[in-house]
Amino acid sequence: MLETPIVSFEPGQGFSLIGADIFVENDEPEGVHITARNLAKDFTKVTGTGGNLVVTSRPSAARSKSCIIIGTESQSPVIKDLQDQKKVDVSDIRGKWETWKTTCIADPVDGYDYGLLIVGSDKRGAIFGAYSLSEQIGVSPWHWWADVPPKMHREIYALPVVTVNGEPSVKYRGIFINDESPGMDSWVHEKFGTKFDANLYHYIFELLLRLKANFLWPAMWRGYPYPGRSFFVDDPKNQALADTYGIVVGTSHHEPMQRAMNEWSTAQPDGTWNWDNNREKVTQYFEDGAQRARPYESYFSLGMRGEGDAPINGNDPHRILREVLATQRNIIKNIYGSENGTIQLMALYNEVQKYYDDGLQIPDDVTLLFSDDNFGTLRRLPNVDEAKRSGGCGYYYHFQYTGYPRCYRWMNSNTLGKAWHQLQLAHGRGADRIWIFNVGDLKPIEVPMSFAFNLAWDIKSISADSLTTYFTHLATREFGRKHSAQIAQAWYDFDRLVALRKQDHIDPDTFILLKYHEADNIVAQWKKLYKDAKQINAQLGHEYKSAFFQLVLQPIKASYLCTLLRVTQYRNQLFAKQRRNTTNVLFHRCIKLLDKDHALTQAYHAVSNGKWNHFMRQPHYGYGPTGAQPTRNMIDGLCYVQTKEDSNPSVGHMGIAVEGIEGINPGHVNEDSDRTHPSRKWLEPGVTVPFITPYGPQTRYFEVFHRGIRAFSWVAKPQYDWINLSQYNGHVKPDDDDTKVMITVDWPRVPLSFDENVYIEVIGTRDGYERVHMTIRNNQVPDDFSGFVESSGHLAIDAGNWVTAPYSRLPALGRPLAGSVTLPNGTDFGRADELPFLRYPIYVFSDRGKASLELQFNMTLETDPRSRMEYDIRWDGGEIQRQRLTEDDPGNDKGLPRDWNKAVMDCVWSKRHNVGRTGRGKHLLEVRFRKPNMILEKLVLDLGDLRYTYLGPPESDHVEGGIPHAMEVDVEDSLRVDLRI
Repeated sequence: MLETPIVSFEPGQGFSLIGADIFVENDEPEGVHITARNLAKDFTKVTGTGGNLVVTSRPSAARSKSCIIIGTESQSPVIKDLQDQKKVDVSDIRGKWETWKTTCIADPVDGYDYGLLIVGSDKRGAIFGAYSLSEQIGVSPWHWWADVPPKMHREIYALPVVTVNGEPSVKYRGIFINDESPGMDSWVHEKFGTKFDANLYHYIFELLLRLKANFLWPAMWRGYPYPGRSFFVDDPKNQALADTYGIVVGTSHHEPMQRAMNEWSTAQPDGTWNWDNNREKVTQYFEDGAQRARPYESYFSLGMRGEGDAPINGNDPHRILREVLATQRNIIKNIYGSENGTIQLMALYNEVQKYYDDGLQIPDDVTLLFSDDNFGTLRRLPNVDEAKRSGGCGYYYHFQYTGYPRCYRWMNSNTLGKAWHQLQLAHGRGADRIWIFNVGDLKPIEVPMSFAFNLAWDIKSISADSLTTYFTHLATREFGRKHSAQIAQAWYDFDRLVALRKQDHIDPDTFILLKYHEADNIVAQWKKLYKDAKQINAQLGHEYKSAFFQLVLQPIKASYLCTLLRVTQYRNQLFAKQRRNTTNVLFHRCIKLLDKDHALTQAYHAVSNGKWNHFMRQPHYGYGPTGAQPTRNMIDGLCYVQTKEDSNPSVGHMGIAVEGIEGINPGHVNEDSDRTHPSRKWLEPGVTVPFITPYGPQTRYFEVFHRGIRAFSWVAKPQYDWINLSQYNGHVKPDDDDTKVMITVDWPRVPLSFDENVYIEVIGTRDGYERVHMTIRNNQVPDDFSGFVESSGHLAIDAGNWVTAPYSRLPALGRPLAGSVTLPNGTDFGRADELPFLRYPIYVFSDRGKASLELQFNMTLETDPRSRMEYDIRWDGGEIQRQRLTEDDPGNDKGLPRDWNKAVMDCVWSKRHNVGRTGRGKHLLEVRFRKPNMILEKLVLDLGDLRYTYLGPPESDHVEGGIPHAMEVDVEDSLRVDLRI
């Protein structure tokens, strides 16, 4: 996708490839022949005609004037002949890893006038070169897996260019198929039978090679049907076929010595997976796996964990692992001739990393496979000495996970901005020998897989600010150029929204309804994105509909429905507390939304005549406290109000609710309740909206709702005529929707320095009388001030909007749309005291004795056990406060910090600090990073009226020369969301 073009579809300097013979020597590896045959089929797909045939010996009379020659530099006689004739020079790729060269030559072999030569430095180099040509003529790597249609062309010309594709940035690049039920395994049972056999795996091998990947940890999930998957015994052809295709096979992080753990269940039913108690049988088990793998290109996993991917059994794990490693190395020596006779890795997964950090010795030629925290955050990076190991270092990275604190198995929930940063960091520190991506069921992870393998092939091909450009390339490849910009934007917007929180991790009360319009604004963003995706879909040709549904429309719609359902659940519970009639509307709406979620899954199963039946079946509602996967979808906590009975006469039919608070003891008769008088004394805060100034959001609201059985009218009367309402009166029937009344202030008419508690009378015609209270402060900053200005009782800054050198912006990383800020790789942190601060000039109106500062950092971890992630805070040029980002948790056996389980679902660390007194006027807030891998997203200063929300308040106004830039909030009234979706 990102290689130099070698073909054109317009007549020019090149020669036609339509009908060109595809020439492969008989002696080339079978994997090259398979690729050549696939290339011939691909030409048929894009031209609509046959003609491109694979020939394996030099024809006496060529059918075509042109040919495509595919071969390896060391094995192809025809390529050697061309070198001898000085028609091609392949010295620039000789001896390199998986590299290829393309060039056009005249009179390549007898009978042909022109030839396009694809020369690989090795077998996979030739294969990748051929599949690169296939992609350039219009066949997506995902053409089978996502039903992406070929781009049809009448003419295809080989350009007279010479290209050399350098060695990949990461040597081994592959996936782990974590095939949990009920998705992929049910699909395989229906389409291929009860085993994951060669008929299935050849599609997976081809996909990997088309993506320029070369490695596989195969499916191994235990359980249904017992004992689960075993690549090596489910079909004896699997391992040999992988080797034929050119795929290096290993076994997952807890399956040593080329044995699937499910083999133990059947091979040793009378034994336990315990080194101390069953050493002889375990050793024989290791030996059998190593011997079976000997004919094939393999990457051995060493070590041992407990059965079922649990910590190792025994009270001395260090001793056990030392003995296990010594035994495994001796087995390899006996079978392969030396202890390093085959490539090996040691997965430092979960507690194993802690054992290693505590001194476990691992032979130098064994790759150290570090792991993320299962949620896309690096736990460890190689130090200088580890990066020099002969076995190198690599990374095991999750795009899907089953486990604590909560699974995410349903669909793509990965933010690629985060993946980019973490993988760049890993590569920059020398973790470049092998990257393995846990892709779960594989099918929903098409976009992250494409991204990951593009990055693994060329680490410099995607930059921090080019994710939209990358998505445009991807959209062009899959759907053509016409709508690529729109599709790229949809993918980018999806990526930014899932950065807020993974879909599986959203609960009814995650996003807050009453404060800063948070929940409604998030729903509105998803709704707009879904609308945009529908518009794109309407414009696409019929041939693209299936692929667009799978890759774009379904993930967006599913995420929108999920978010809307959760917010609707929350609103149903809130309205029930207030005893609103509309509670029941939301009750039924939740059930309808859950049914729509199911209908969307059914639509996915019907796509392409049922080709993808069973995928996307992962339940995603109904997680309990353990975070384990639910067996079926379930929503709980729905509320229903008895609307056939009247409300207590002391409160009447008319209800008033205000922004920012659910009420005081809502839904109950309070001691001072009186429908003929407004709320007083301790009840007044329940009808008081947040105060408002000329800075920050310029709307407040109250709602008029029904809590009885008789219709009524109402009228609202502001205390001052410069208080504007979106509606001054109305009529409400028991089964009507509630009415949201927006409050704005005509600031030019407000007296200077006005600072009073004002009210809006709301009078019901049947019964009910209330006053909505609001403090209005006509504060002004001096004309010479530039910086951030306090909103109502707080001040918020989105760090990604205000970046100064040497700090750099990460626009696609973090929860705010502004992105985030970090210090780039290569920063000299040894001289951290000399690094500059990020500076934020602010102006506050509130006089606080102890102002609290919250910093929101992206959820990263300390990647060096000898170094702590620290940052400095300075207030008004005073004393520097040094802070540590995370805290140790001695009780965590995985070495993860305190509160990791919360931060990993929230996607941020929220750190609070006391900055002291904040008198009215100018102040300067400064922050400095002292270590790498620190990413600041948001700063929030609590000045006495900060209200908790998931994301925190929107960014405060930034003024230049005292001129405010008032922020208008587009409020989505979720009560009126159209359910026809």
